[in-house]
Amino acid sequence: MEGRVTIIGLGCVGTSIGLALRRLDPAPQVIGHDIDSDNARQAKRVGAVDETNWNLPAACEGADLVILALPLQAVRETLQQVAPHLKEGCVVTDTAGLKLPVLEWARAYLPDTVRFVAGLPIPGPEVDEGEILVGPEVADADLFRDGVYCITPAGDTDPRAVNRLLELIKALQARPLFLDPLEHDGLQAGVADLPALIAVALLQATVDSPGWVEMRKVAGYDFAALTAPAMADPGGRFEAALLNRENLVRRLDMFLDALGRLRRWLVDADEESLKGAYESALGGRTRWVEERAEAGWGESLDLGDVPGIGEQIRRMLFGGTLRRQLHREDE
Repeated sequence: MEGRVTIIGLGCVGTSIGLALRRLDPAPQVIGHDIDSDNARQAKRVGAVDETNWNLPAACEGADLVILALPLQAVRETLQQVAPHLKEGCVVTDTAGLKLPVLEWARAYLPDTVRFVAGLPIPGPEVDEGEILVGPEVADADLFRDGVYCITPAGDTDPRAVNRLLELIKALQARPLFLDPLEHDGLQAGVADLPALIAVALLQATVDSPGWVEMRKVAGYDFAALTAPAMADPGGRFEAALLNRENLVRRLDMFLDALGRLRRWLVDADEESLKGAYESALGGRTRWVEERAEAGWGESLDLGDVPGIGEQIRRMLFGGTLRRQLHREDE
């Protein structure tokens, strides 16, 4: 992977990407920027970047690829700030949890001379599903190895931007997964936005209840694990919930239906139905954990078999969104 890469945001994601890029031979020049000077120093200390620049526009000047490793709420303002300072032909990508808002902001603020492609990396199967991935101190060059990397091109996405992102994905040893942006945000509503909303409701129903004074003394790991999503970037979760509210409301309705059934079985002391629900839930989670550990998501392709961007977009627009994940090329 040649050229100059700028990583904006040097938390766990940005620093991990930098570490993966810097181990390439030859390695691109990697410039880092973070508003938190401690993050910037840590990323430089572990060798994730060649250098850091406290000045955001200056950090982006001359970059061939700019990676916005930022929470959703920071992407809009950052695009506005860097847009005038990006060279012609520069490719910009993001790692935020929602794609439709980011694509809208990119269209609004980036000049026609700059190419944008939206993406989202998912940690690989070697990362424990309960591990807290916050800060550069927990960064790992292999964080995304064999993990899914979502690519969500819009209908007007430049194929050269997609190819550049595929180069990055190959460097991370991840597996590309092409998704329609709308479909992507619908999926995120179920696995990210809904758990955070449930955690908020659970805390409101317990911490703010009259029995909490005694309840808190016996609350343990299970309670902490279930409520953890409410603690991760609450401001960002709030904004994501509003931006993705239509998808989230649909998922919330499904969840409320499931809760209603469980409540009815409890009221009726329906032992058989309750037992079946617990067993079904256990089986479903066990399958997911096993599939994740094996990266066993179904049909796979070699990178050499990736359809052209025109074919990818045709499938997304006219049915049959490309869901197949791709193995990295043999080293």
